[in-house]
Amino acid sequence: MSATLTLSDAKARLSEVVRGVRTRGEEAVITVDGEPAARVVPVDPGPRSLTAAEAAGYRALMASLARIERPTSEFDAVELIGEGRR
Repeated sequence: MSATLTLSDAKARLSEVVRGVRTRGEEAVITVDGEPAARVVPVDPGPRSLTAAEAAGYRALMASLARIERPTSEFDAVELIGEGRR
């Protein structure tokens, strides 16, 4: 749901409009002469930074994966499927 405000209302209450958009995550439409002219929307915060515990967990996971023995020669996936391996 979005709020619709006239330009003069939006100018008079800009701080309130921005706080409302930010806290509720809803958009506000500003009209000029009864027609929609602008939209105020929340900013996408983007990806968050990892916490120290999450970063340590990922480092531990990567270290454990590095210890897994891997084949040194190339393999043929079609041949493995033919052998019944997946």
